[in-house]
Amino acid sequence: MRTFLTTACLGISFVATAVAQQIVTEIEPNDLAAQAQPILPGQHIACSFATTTDEDWFAFTLATPAQVHLRSVNQGNLSLSTTRDTRIALYDAAGSVRLAWNDAASGTRADCGVTVPAGSYCWRVGLKTTISAAAVYDLDFVVLPVNPITTVEGAEPNDPTLPGGGVPTPMALGDTVEGNLATPTDVDFWAFTIAAPGVVQVVSYDDGGIPQLDNLALRYYQELTPGVWSTLGTSNATNALSHRVTTLTHTGLLQPGNYAVAVMAGTAVTGTAPWDFQKVGQYSLRSRFLAMPGAAQLPEAAEPNSSNTTAGLCVLGEDCLGSAQTGNDPDWYAFTISAPVTISAMAEGTGLLGGSPLPGSTLRVWDENGVSIASASGSASTHGRLITTLTLPGTYYLEIAASQFAMSGDYLLHTGVNTPLYIPSTTRVEPASTNACVGSNTLRPLLGYLPGETPVFNSTFVTRIERTVGPTFVILTLGLSNVTASGGTVPLPVLLGFGLPDSLGQPTPCSLRVDPVVLLLAVTDAAGTAEFAWTFPWQPSAAGTKVFEQALCWDPTLNPLGMSVSNDASFVVGDLPF
Repeated sequence: MRTFLTTACLGISFVATAVAQQIVTEIEPNDLAAQAQPILPGQHIACSFATTTDEDWFAFTLATPAQVHLRSVNQGNLSLSTTRDTRIALYDAAGSVRLAWNDAASGTRADCGVTVPAGSYCWRVGLKTTISAAAVYDLDFVVLPVNPITTVEGAEPNDPTLPGGGVPTPMALGDTVEGNLATPTDVDFWAFTIAAPGVVQVVSYDDGGIPQLDNLALRYYQELTPGVWSTLGTSNATNALSHRVTTLTHTGLLQPGNYAVAVMAGTAVTGTAPWDFQKVGQYSLRSRFLAMPGAAQLPEAAEPNSSNTTAGLCVLGEDCLGSAQTGNDPDWYAFTISAPVTISAMAEGTGLLGGSPLPGSTLRVWDENGVSIASASGSASTHGRLITTLTLPGTYYLEIAASQFAMSGDYLLHTGVNTPLYIPSTTRVEPASTNACVGSNTLRPLLGYLPGETPVFNSTFVTRIERTVGPTFVILTLGLSNVTASGGTVPLPVLLGFGLPDSLGQPTPCSLRVDPVVLLLAVTDAAGTAEFAWTFPWQPSAAGTKVFEQALCWDPTLNPLGMSVSNDASFVVGDLPF
């Protein structure tokens, strides 16, 4: 059973929707473009493949240009969800011209995304695996605003490595660029200059037009002398299953100079039509420069400095100078952010302190609650390179340690920061075995999300609760903190009562773990299952908002309060669907 409620709290808008408007069921027959089922932006479609060769087609119309995504989501239950190996393609209204396609953007699930002009189109969804019975799956249809292209490809030839040479298209880091590979052997160069040391991020994404290049590779080049270019790194960045490429970052610190990104066809096997790679078409790149000038060298705090109360100061963009005594002697540096950022950090051994240079290091970022956010490992002779996006304002801690226990030496830790290329929409679920109490049915209520379900803007997002006493009702609590409640005056968790004993015979605490800013009510079915669904309208200022969830489940015979509690979960609202 799905519940749809309205609230405008938490800094994001949960918009009231009717079931018929947002969650719909696939209607057969829709095996051909002429039978395509009409769908609307934001809808969540419950589907199934009847046979191995079954295909599902859907039609939509846009009044204005937009970036569109259709992505597959698992069905089933939280303990054992069903996984379908899907692929998705976008066609013209007649279903005769393929405009874009994707084969596995998130595990085996597909996400086809591209920017299109106003008009009518069709989605084609296919199954890659053999089935013996009807195979269920879900789809999310997402429509986002166009991300403007700031620079377009210059005249061909723009590959300076060709005989006779070519002129690379100039770009500024921070641009969103668009180009076209006219043939599978075409190579486009995008040139840029950096005036300070730093890290360059480049990623292919869905800002470009149609027909979309279905497989590409990226490579960094450096201009050694005028007109003479040399590759950086050990290989191209490519993806055998998609036009998408993981963020292309050079393995070390780039020094001031002239560089370029080369775009070329990827290495995917051609395949069989209609799911074949043609390796021609439009592409787009987003770029960022994380400057790491290191104008100042900030010393580590007095030892011990391996906690949030003893950490030294870090100003992102500056260097941190210190000494690692052993692998279990980490140094912490504190920094604060007020908006979503991408940070970079990498170290090198140094003799500035008079000792031997540290040959290798590992890096980690912690939040103010002691939760590890990201890490990067080095080796006996290499330093970890950390690049991560932080979305929540607050204080964080950057940790550096020798990569091996017996290793020691002096280090210079370089840092950088810039606005993110995008904000990933993410989910996190704490295991029910750790903090849900046992109900009168001897089960711990389980709260979570099916794989592929993410809270991207302009999509229908579903939270699921299972294993309650059913039929009954549950109250979903939502808040911005799982540390304090009531404006920071009440520490969490708050004990509400006890559930049945666990396997060791100990009563299980039923504790509120989420600041209850918003309460949503739903009725469970006989199996003790319910779902909550809402949409997040496009609101860039809300990107990166983290919301915590927990369910209070009516269980009148369990304790004086008559409630069991689920585990807690959280999600981050973003503009990256997968």
